[in-house]
Amino acid sequence: MTTAIELRGLTRHYGRRRGIVDVSLDVDEGEVFGFLGPNGAGKTTTIRMLLGFMRPSAGSARVFGLDAWRDASALHSRLAYLSGEPVYLGELTAARLLDHLGGLRGLPRGSWRPLAERLDLDVTVQVRKLSRGNRQKVGVVQLFMGNEPLLIMDEPTTGLDPLMQRQFLGLIAEARAQGRTTFISSHNLQEVERSCDRVGIIREGRLVEIATVQSLLGEHWRSVNLVLNAPAPSGAFDLPNVRQVMSSGRDVHVMIRGDVNPFLRRLGALDVLDVAITTPDIEDVFYRFYEGDVAGSGGRAANGATGGSPAGVVPVPAGGVDRPVNGREEAGR
Repeated sequence: MTTAIELRGLTRHYGRRRGIVDVSLDVDEGEVFGFLGPNGAGKTTTIRMLLGFMRPSAGSARVFGLDAWRDASALHSRLAYLSGEPVYLGELTAARLLDHLGGLRGLPRGSWRPLAERLDLDVTVQVRKLSRGNRQKVGVVQLFMGNEPLLIMDEPTTGLDPLMQRQFLGLIAEARAQGRTTFISSHNLQEVERSCDRVGIIREGRLVEIATVQSLLGEHWRSVNLVLNAPAPSGAFDLPNVRQVMSSGRDVHVMIRGDVNPFLRRLGALDVLDVAITTPDIEDVFYRFYEGDVAGSGGRAANGATGGSPAGVVPVPAGGVDRPVNGREEAGR
């Protein structure tokens, strides 16, 4: 499989302030890769170096085999980008703005219409008069309206209501089906869980884990509550991956980790009235890394021991300007 993004020992300092330290990962073409971390962890700093907006202090970032800093101009035509805080020409209507952005990318006028209708965006209103959520819709439309092989987005659903977030996830799935690579920086954990193939978790500027969403969830215990028509016989739940927490008559509470099939087969031999299984979501997993329950080892993720390869980059006209202001680079988010 071809690699779309390669980060090797990527480091950025802001004077004495920490940006990111020794970040290494691969993203494969066609993969949806989630980059998770709270504000200030280093997500935006990483993206700015992927886009060639910022020079690394050490290490390298390569996209489609090209150096993200030296070959930024060549890369930008192959990428679409939505920044976390997009800046637009507010006097233009959304329609005129989208036509302008599309023209910069060689797209015909009105290429944005199917997406605008899908997101229920009123394109006749001046951008400056749009609500926060509708301005974000403009960003999502401009991101997806082209055919660039790489999509990079920084907190893309901020301000979108739940219905529009669902539409956004559908657009991600369609981009994957088209073979496009997607790199999503987010602290919206449910969004990442529902859309991504793999995730990287960054903590205080260091990558602490790379894994598939399923493997992260599979390492953790599931809670199962049973209501039986008759008490279970002694030893009914003596299985290697099952821990019985409570049994009181017909009510049973057990914890399961890993393969659930032996447990399900055992249930088939019992008279079960009701069952409720609670699966940990990625939010539970994520916070373990920030509560010190898991030793953050940048070395393991950096060396690629936990996870595959893959992920994304940018077309610049897509999501607003994200260059340093007045030649000065802002300490990263």
